[in-house]
Amino acid sequence: MLTMGEALATNARRYRDKTALIFDQDRLTYGELDARVNQAANLLISLGISKGDRVAILLPNSLEFAELYFACARMGAVAVPVNLRLAPQEMAYVLEHSESKLLVGYGPLLLAAAAAGLKPSASLVGMLTVEEGPPGIPAYSELRDKAPATDPGVAVSEDDPWVLVYTSGTTGRPKGALRSHKSNLMIALLLVTEIGLSSEDVGLAILPMFHVNSLWLVSLSLCIGTTMAIYPHKVFHPSYVVEELNRHKATYSMFVPTLLTYLADAAEKGLVDPQQLRVILSSSSPLTTTLRDRMLAGFPRARLYDIYGATELGAVTIIQHREGGVIGSIGVPALAQDVRLLDDDGQEVAAGEVGELYCAGPTLMDSYFKDAEATKSAFRGAYMSVGDLARRDEAGYLFLVDRKADMIITMGENVYPAEVENALAAHPSVAMAAVVGVPDARRGEEVVAVVSAREGTEIAVKELEDLCQRSLADYKRPKRILVWAELPIGATGKVQRRSVREKLVAEAAGGR
Repeated sequence: MLTMGEALATNARRYRDKTALIFDQDRLTYGELDARVNQAANLLISLGISKGDRVAILLPNSLEFAELYFACARMGAVAVPVNLRLAPQEMAYVLEHSESKLLVGYGPLLLAAAAAGLKPSASLVGMLTVEEGPPGIPAYSELRDKAPATDPGVAVSEDDPWVLVYTSGTTGRPKGALRSHKSNLMIALLLVTEIGLSSEDVGLAILPMFHVNSLWLVSLSLCIGTTMAIYPHKVFHPSYVVEELNRHKATYSMFVPTLLTYLADAAEKGLVDPQQLRVILSSSSPLTTTLRDRMLAGFPRARLYDIYGATELGAVTIIQHREGGVIGSIGVPALAQDVRLLDDDGQEVAAGEVGELYCAGPTLMDSYFKDAEATKSAFRGAYMSVGDLARRDEAGYLFLVDRKADMIITMGENVYPAEVENALAAHPSVAMAAVVGVPDARRGEEVVAVVSAREGTEIAVKELEDLCQRSLADYKRPKRILVWAELPIGATGKVQRRSVREKLVAEAAGGR
């Protein structure tokens, strides 16, 4: 089995003069990228970074981000991508917990952290900056360009750790998922086999590179020799996504459903070539019937897939959407993945019953870094869970019900927000929906829904109430349906239920 560094080196020999990465106006061929990765790896070594040391990367999307991932792979260090949307104190926690020895950071962010009075963690022995940062911190690119472009010659194994990715921390402090070269390479190879990409394709990485969706998409592309364009804007706007798709004539990309809504709008308005995209990947939550059918109609050449996975698990299940096909499902286990739905006693549940989803396969993380207890509780033998609840129908299709942590308990009944959100999203005027539980003296929790409207439409709350009346049991129906102009969206494009709930609770407290 290859390591990630070896996979890139192989394609540098096969496709030396082919464009590997595009970022805005900058391009790197496979040969140039491989040389840059060697330079960056040798720079890390010259700064005292050894095999197994952690290197924190605090950067927006950039060529430097990609080359640092692979520089760590080449010399055996562990890359620690840091979420740019974290508060300074949260960033400090990641740096301290990961015991990162080097931080390569975006200058303006380093300046903001310094202004906030944050001190470097005790483990840091060095800092480098991309773009101008605090005085005295060397520029990464200047030092990299002086380093030799030869392979550093470090022996790296497929079982060695490559990345330490911190989860979102919605249920407490973020946990660091330690992932090996082998597990990440298997994600790339299994996905390529499932969705049918080749070296002739051109991809677009839209989401932030600190997130595993873009990490895996970029890794996949460089492992099979495609050309990958990286979304270059520091702010997200749907029109920019369409602009980048058109500019690079991308044949594949990964989206979340909120982005697909805008993409369907663009196709219906003639703003994007409907024959261009060949593979459309969606993740984070299942598509609704309305959105699926809009995408299939708007992009008749494309194969549309839903993929379910997690930072800790990799890509677990997959479904290819077809008109009139199964909807709301996360599909069936992907190649080489064994999925089981277990009750609290570890027994498999019957078809139609809800159980906790466990997966065994070659794409799982190794452990939660420095957290033996969390690692132990996540595994049952070779099977791992991140707390998602699902059911399997008689035909073998899996349906994600919700996360244990998001489950609402009202009058002793369990309500899974995703089920209610999917019901609301079936209305053609609803762009996004979030369903949360708000404390209620009588019920324990009250089911509250917040929705936003699709562009050019208005939402009639009565119609949504009637829709819920028809499609949901009485205890699942929202007691209140609120219309907001916008819902809070996280870095991965998913609606942040926690933020919605916090706002509703604060408004209730303020009204007393």
